[in-house]
Amino acid sequence: MMNLRFMARVTTYAMTLALLGLVLGMVPPIWSAAEPSPIDRPFLHDLFADHMVLQREVKCPVWGWTQPGQKVTVAMAGTQASAVADAEGAWMVRIGPFPAGGPHTLTVTGPQQATLTDVMVGDVWICSGQSNMQMGIKGVNQWWNEIGPTAEMPGVRLASLYRRSAFVPPNTVATRWRVSINGAAGSDDPDYGGFSAIGFLFGRQIHRATGVPIGLIQSCWGATGIQAWSTPASLARQPEHLDPDLRQVFGKKIDAAWREIDPAYETTRTWSTLDFDASSWQNVDLPQGWPAGTEGKDFQGVVWFRKEVALPAEWAGHELQVGLGPISDFDTVWCNGAFIGADNSDGNGLQPPRFYRVPAGPGTPGRAVIAVRLIGGRFLGKPEEMSLRVVGLQSAPLPLAGRWSYCTSTPSAKLKGQPPSRRDVPGGCYMGMIRPLAPFAIKGVIWYQGEGNAGDPIYRQRLTDMITDWRSLFGVGDFPFYIVQIAGFGRQPEQPAGSSWALTREHQFQVAQSVPNCGLAVSIDRGEIYDIHPPNKQDVGKRLALVALAKTYGQKIEYEGPTYDKITVEGSAIRLSFAHAKGGLISLGAGPTGFEIAGSDLKFVWAQALIDGETVVVSSPAVPKPTAVRYGWSDNPLCNLYNRADLPAPPFRTDTDPKR
Repeated sequence: MMNLRFMARVTTYAMTLALLGLVLGMVPPIWSAAEPSPIDRPFLHDLFADHMVLQREVKCPVWGWTQPGQKVTVAMAGTQASAVADAEGAWMVRIGPFPAGGPHTLTVTGPQQATLTDVMVGDVWICSGQSNMQMGIKGVNQWWNEIGPTAEMPGVRLASLYRRSAFVPPNTVATRWRVSINGAAGSDDPDYGGFSAIGFLFGRQIHRATGVPIGLIQSCWGATGIQAWSTPASLARQPEHLDPDLRQVFGKKIDAAWREIDPAYETTRTWSTLDFDASSWQNVDLPQGWPAGTEGKDFQGVVWFRKEVALPAEWAGHELQVGLGPISDFDTVWCNGAFIGADNSDGNGLQPPRFYRVPAGPGTPGRAVIAVRLIGGRFLGKPEEMSLRVVGLQSAPLPLAGRWSYCTSTPSAKLKGQPPSRRDVPGGCYMGMIRPLAPFAIKGVIWYQGEGNAGDPIYRQRLTDMITDWRSLFGVGDFPFYIVQIAGFGRQPEQPAGSSWALTREHQFQVAQSVPNCGLAVSIDRGEIYDIHPPNKQDVGKRLALVALAKTYGQKIEYEGPTYDKITVEGSAIRLSFAHAKGGLISLGAGPTGFEIAGSDLKFVWAQALIDGETVVVSSPAVPKPTAVRYGWSDNPLCNLYNRADLPAPPFRTDTDPKR
């Protein structure tokens, strides 16, 4: 979720970094990883590269593709393992286990050779969620203190994934590994201010506390709902009962949106069909642009394009892939009348290359008629990026650059809104950004998402299902899954009222308490009124690290704030007892705030609260017979209850608690 204020801050920080770099001579490079084709099958999966981290103390899968029947050997630190590629050319070995340490050199030999240098062995964490996880290090308060010359830490390695939503998981990912100080600010995600701030700060603290090398894989996307990160199987189990065929689900969503958006929908809906006669349309060469004098050159609105390609006979019955290169702004694509995908910029101006899979055997064998509906944009790529490829055969691609037919349709001024984004595809981020990582050996996951599902009544079930499915995917048991409870956002309420954000926080707390090997980092006190991306990510990263250090690394430290335990009615007051309150509770300011109290009618009013050792006594003259208390129960509450470890209490309510 991105707003103008955040973008302005990132831009200012980026300019400051450039000026600072001129003085210090240490500006990190701004990388731009090219997105591989989803059907590319490299000799070695892109996660395996120089500077990477392999998971310690397990047999690590290493995999790729080559000719069927060929032997591949992987060796490192005096250990080696071999495998023979299967009938599809896929190979995988498991090597290790290795203790933490390095650097090592990993070699892969077979029909091709690969040598990876500066490989560390340690713990690998996936950093996932939406924009508050994606927010880069240059978005935090005084970011220059976090990545200056004295902060160099070669034991922390970073890898950012290219944002991709997919109906079918790609074979590999677009990423590279970087040593922390060389990559934290200048990452593959420069529009968000570098590598995930929370991920970087979390990993750095774990490394400092344990000495174990840490690998961080950033796989997140701003404004995504949890449905995008869910598996098709779990989506089918939830109330929507979505079809596991994600392409069909999104196609129907796109079609329904266009019925509302485009007044010319009924007129143009047949323009994508196989036998539509486009002989009266004009011609244009793509992707070279619009030649002077053509009707579409200065047109702003919906433009349709069509191209017919003759297919080789041996392609019959095989899946195809349409590659169109980068496009702006929003395109919808059909092949032989069947919807195959839609895409748009990712919210920061980045125009991803378009790749669309065509299921085997659509329409008439021997020909492919490709239709593209485009809103106000252009084909931005190079001719070689536009091609039609067959999946599963060694065959040269067919070029799609060159002559296309086109026809203008509805001007932008007459459109009523925008179609849904590709990041809205249910299951799309899971398919595009999680599934291709498996079975890479990992230690655990840190997760910051929920704003996109604020008020969702089944968020708890969605998150539980997602955790279960991810653990099944990686096949390493109930790995740690640590959640950031969403921060406050918006104005403080004048009177107690319901809160959709508080409901989501409650669901996150419940998951952390009920799902094995989960934990919660509370950030309720680090929100801001006007900024949905609060810049104090240092405390959030620290709190996440405390959870991991206690629950995963076995350190005897406090890692949770005071957690509501039970309620006791004492006449006209209520006494609240807390866990994680050893040594007594504290409040910042004159006294505890953020408490509400109600009687049996559950009409809540603001309450006075007094700390009494490890308990809090709550009352109000307006409620002589209280039965329930709420704390921090608003979108952005003013609340200040902490334990002696300076960790905040998570918001709670007692009116749904059977113990009250």
